[in-house]
Amino acid sequence: MSESSDTREVLARLKTEVFESSNRHLALALGRPVEEVDSWFEGGEIDEDAQEKINGIAQERLPE
Repeated sequence: MSESSDTREVLARLKTEVFESSNRHLALALGRPVEEVDSWFEGGEIDEDAQEKINGIAQERLPE
């Protein structure tokens, strides 16, 4: 499964709208090290498992 720009957009929305613009809070919710989440915002690869977690949290926590 290839990473989509949609995942990055959802990730950014989660960070700002749900996790108070905190990579640390977002990392805790995703069960990932904050350094990994930091790297995603710098263009690092988001693996398939992380994409699924990001989209799952978005379905639960973001308004349509």
